[in-house]
Amino acid sequence: MDLSVIPYVLAGLAVVIGTLAFYFGYGGTAPGTPEEWASFGTYAGGVAGPLLSFIALIAVAQTISLQRAMLEQDRARQLADQHLRWLDALYRDMTEAVAWPVSPDHPLRDVLDGVIAASEVEEKRLKAGLDNLMRLLSQYCQAVDLYRDNISEFYDLRIYADRGARLLDAIKPLHGNLGTMFQPTIEFCDMHLRGETQRATPEALARSSRTP
Repeated sequence: MDLSVIPYVLAGLAVVIGTLAFYFGYGGTAPGTPEEWASFGTYAGGVAGPLLSFIALIAVAQTISLQRAMLEQDRARQLADQHLRWLDALYRDMTEAVAWPVSPDHPLRDVLDGVIAASEVEEKRLKAGLDNLMRLLSQYCQAVDLYRDNISEFYDLRIYADRGARLLDAIKPLHGNLGTMFQPTIEFCDMHLRGETQRATPEALARSSRTP
């Protein structure tokens, strides 16, 4: 049983009981003839009818409001799921991008993790791998910002933002190997991850993009 209907049932019962109490309390007697039943019906309908109709109207309005709220929650849940699928897909693409070979024996991941120095791998392949990774990371950071604006700024977002921040911090020492069009992207990515819309001066390269 839907517990939300209980207040309206109780209110209806109160109206009925109050109508009867008023009738019998002021000298009314139990109807015995058809004419008395007709008179009693007219009285009860005139007193209780409008009140019961008003209660029913309130119940219908409440039901519509609850249905609208449920539809909004369902829409928000679907939108959240869509954003999360987008973020997860981009993260998978970035995971594949760091596997890009920058030398016969090493993927881009090894350069980002400091296993091998950038000077020890093929410069062209390193630049191509970093540019592709930066393109994906830029989309990822924008998706995090959109998630914050449209879905939630709480726990789930911090997980995704930290993923992007860790990767961005790994790219920063290699910013000189990026194409010129991607170097300013580091600042914009940092702003997206932190939810900022403008800055007076660049600061992303001077500190970590991860937040406490």
